[in-house]
Amino acid sequence: MSGGHWGAAGWAIALPCALWWARAAWLGLLADRRLEDLGETVPVPPRGAWPPLAAVVAARDEAGGIDRAIRSLVSQDYPALEVIAVDDRSRDGTGEILDRLSGEFPNLRVVHVRALPHGWLGKNHACARGAEEAAGRWILFTDGDVVFAPTALRRAVAYAEARDLGHLAALPHLVAPRLLERAFVTTFASFANMAFRTWELRRPKTAGFVGIGAFNLVLRDAYRTVGGHGRLPLEAVDDVKLGMVLRRSGVRQGAVRAGRLVSVRWNAGFVASWRGLLKNAFAAAEYRWPVALAAAFALCLLGAGPWAVLLLGSGASRAIALCAVALSTGVVGGASRRVVGGSGVEALLLPLAAPALASAVLASAALATARGSVTWRGTRYPLKALRQGCVRVRDWPPDGAVGWDRRWW
Repeated sequence: MSGGHWGAAGWAIALPCALWWARAAWLGLLADRRLEDLGETVPVPPRGAWPPLAAVVAARDEAGGIDRAIRSLVSQDYPALEVIAVDDRSRDGTGEILDRLSGEFPNLRVVHVRALPHGWLGKNHACARGAEEAAGRWILFTDGDVVFAPTALRRAVAYAEARDLGHLAALPHLVAPRLLERAFVTTFASFANMAFRTWELRRPKTAGFVGIGAFNLVLRDAYRTVGGHGRLPLEAVDDVKLGMVLRRSGVRQGAVRAGRLVSVRWNAGFVASWRGLLKNAFAAAEYRWPVALAAAFALCLLGAGPWAVLLLGSGASRAIALCAVALSTGVVGGASRRVVGGSGVEALLLPLAAPALASAVLASAALATARGSVTWRGTRYPLKALRQGCVRVRDWPPDGAVGWDRRWW
């Protein structure tokens, strides 16, 4: 590319990226001010008594971590807690571990799913089965590899009750001991935060919504009113879409940073994390190729574009690219410290991590399209059925979203 052409291209890349990352930095600062720390919540019983709470754990083939996860739940200092563990057709001894634990802890109940009904994803059905067994005021949906600190549930219920919420999502600490794994997970979390728009949750008729598979705390009445998981039996990103349906149905929704009160390892290593996205990244794009392509392009442009201009450009375009690099490093580095407890150096790997994330999106779409299906938990689902069962955001306008705090800053 000639110097003149590269100069024009440098401007075309650097300026939009700088503007986008400047906006991300501002909104990230706003989100930080709006997202409270669960560890700072005073665990005072609402109205003098703790309401009954049922924790529903949907587990399949979690033998490696289910013992630790369940023990962390049944050992909570919450006085009105029941744990309902749903063994979804596990083949690795998960069911046997759960049965053994149920004999040890009287507040643990185990439900075994032997066969999956037609028209359901396994996890969604397991969550629905657990919710059927729940009798408490609150239901916590969580996964079989999540570890809780002893005060986590008291603090969460106290926070939700004090603000009269119907749904509280807690952003967990993501365990990622390796540098490349941390960079990949942090990059994912940084872009996901922009998609969730958590800074809007307190204001009515705004588009933001949130749902976290590790920690979705929902009022049982609100859950049943919106149809629960029966509203999204074939929705692959059920945790996120449950949050969307709840908020846009008029349920007051909040989000907090859980820090190390709630911990989970997404996947063991960079390669496993990348492969873990193959089954549901296309689902996150609602099985639409234009969305997948646009997302992949944006990830590559925003992640690697400013660095390319900084290295190969000249003059003013390089100066603008330097601003974009500084802004992106600040945004992703801050996310690294908050989400995975990193040093911030993970942000310097953004030019590698963002294209890697983009490649996972494209690979997910290509594999699902080529095969005409996606396999989850040992069951094959035709792509046509998944598209028909997808709960699309555009079908749920934000007009019904309610707020709970008029303060903006």
